[in-house]
Amino acid sequence: MSDDQIDRKIAVIFAADVVGYSKSMEDDEAKTIKNLRACRTLLNKSLTKYGGRIFNTAGDSILADFSSAVEALECAAEFQANLKKRNESSETAKQMEFRVGINMGDVVKEDGNLYGDGVNIAARLEALAQPNGISISKPVYDFVNGKTGLVFNDLGIQQVKENKFHVYDVLLDGLQKRRLPKPLSSRKPIITAGISLLGICIGAFWFTQQITEKDSTKTMDFAFELPSKPSIAVMPFANLSDDENKGYIGSGLTQNITNALSRSSEIFVISNSSAKQIFSQTTNALDISIALGVQFLLTGSVQHAGAQLRVNVELVDALSGDNIWVDQFNGDLSELFDFQDEITNSVFEALQIKFAAELGGAAVDPTRYSSVNEMRAVNEGRRELLKFTPEAHKKFEDILMKEYNTGSRSGPLINALGWLYFQKVAMGLFDDRADTMAKGREAAKQAHEMMGDANSLVLGAWFDLFDRDYEAAQEKVRIASKIGSPSGDNLAVAGSIYLLSGQPEPARKSFVDAMRVSPFYPPWYANRLVTSLLLLERFEEATEVARSIVEKGDQGKITPYAHARALVSLAIIAKRQNNDNAGRKAIKRLIEVNPNFTQKTLGMYIGQMKDTAIIEDFRTTLGEYGLPAG
Repeated sequence: MSDDQIDRKIAVIFAADVVGYSKSMEDDEAKTIKNLRACRTLLNKSLTKYGGRIFNTAGDSILADFSSAVEALECAAEFQANLKKRNESSETAKQMEFRVGINMGDVVKEDGNLYGDGVNIAARLEALAQPNGISISKPVYDFVNGKTGLVFNDLGIQQVKENKFHVYDVLLDGLQKRRLPKPLSSRKPIITAGISLLGICIGAFWFTQQITEKDSTKTMDFAFELPSKPSIAVMPFANLSDDENKGYIGSGLTQNITNALSRSSEIFVISNSSAKQIFSQTTNALDISIALGVQFLLTGSVQHAGAQLRVNVELVDALSGDNIWVDQFNGDLSELFDFQDEITNSVFEALQIKFAAELGGAAVDPTRYSSVNEMRAVNEGRRELLKFTPEAHKKFEDILMKEYNTGSRSGPLINALGWLYFQKVAMGLFDDRADTMAKGREAAKQAHEMMGDANSLVLGAWFDLFDRDYEAAQEKVRIASKIGSPSGDNLAVAGSIYLLSGQPEPARKSFVDAMRVSPFYPPWYANRLVTSLLLLERFEEATEVARSIVEKGDQGKITPYAHARALVSLAIIAKRQNNDNAGRKAIKRLIEVNPNFTQKTLGMYIGQMKDTAIIEDFRTTLGEYGLPAG
């Protein structure tokens, strides 16, 4: 087979995972491993009996494939039954529970491993399953229904991250029927009339129907204290087009409106990433409001057919259940950014906020994209940027430069170009460092001159930091913090600047503020917070946060790199507390989860530390505990 060919097959994928594995390892590592081995023996017997093949394992996770959906389900049911008997006959300390997910779909074969959505959805099903339970996808249900004695509970369409699928629970002995919230696209539209609304608005207006008691929610019920100023989250705009590939229009519109609202310091705006994350878990307006700590939700949908575009939008007061404002915009795709400006202005008018910056309509507005294709390129590029791998960086560069070479020169594109150069410097992906630095600085400067925004300023601060000009970097982030309503990323970058400049307390505060704006924050926020707390000698807090990151790593919810960074912190904390045994255990675990992580890797995230003695102290400690020099 040539390098260009991809070997595919249809497979039934079985995913299993231990419930509460990280906590068990923390309580008693040796006993947990012994229990896991005993349970794996039970599973291996069932796999052999029903023709399953393990193709991947990671800690407590097992991935296997079958040629038959019926045999995969019978294997899972037998395994759960045997586990139940084992747990009933064992003392509490020896008991162990598993979740199992089963999917059937197209997968890619490579070197004995399997990849693709077929595998990903099996893992999502496992995460949705009840402890001691099994969840299956509709393709599996269609094959097994009527061919086993098992009973099924239809949970309907569910969405986890980017995957949307129809889920069924297998009602094993002792498990109860349950209901899970359905995503937006699976709900029936509700017809709403308004003075400014012509025709039928669909997709977004079911939100208020989820609230049955008005004014029943008190501030104390919220995950966060409600801000003193109006607070809002922009929910992902649903794609109502027949073509799933048109989803980028709604995604871009959601991001752009979030950014525009954030330009005002008179409104508190939740980050786009956190809004997407909570929306993938629940579509209940009140639940979203409580989880994010905001009062208002902006919801919408986009329908694109041929040259015609329809955007439906609604502003909801989640606390009272009232519709504050609802509208519909009809035109062609070229008018998308005009719709965006009108929606943003209407939100400010509805919330009666004075907004100093002019958001509306001018085609030369530098904060707007030059075209919808440019918007798509920048948003796709950003997703690759955040992966922080050489392969993703190459994709990021290809996407951006293809658009740049068409002549696009908007503020957002120039700013994205600056972040491309930033990543080249940060990851060492350059031929000439000085030339790459100069290009990055110029892009940051040009983007800020065009847009006057905070993000291009914090980008410029990074280049100051790379040159070890700590005062200039701090001054830029101080100015950026006064522009509009700071985003989670801008606050976290500011925290990084303070941390590396030797000011852990301002850094700690910035990371805490970033996590408030982005309640579903990426793990690097938390890892940087841990380092800040560690330098402040607040070891109990640092340990608590670091362990929460490690737990996510043990569950496979974050990258091995982020997982390893948290284990580094636990090792350093152990040294500070004279607990060498805990330090060696942390590094042993680190090498298991990320064999490529070495002392040299520290340079990627603390290499710019002003106090180089801290870097050397970290390296010495980690080397003492067994981390290779690299």
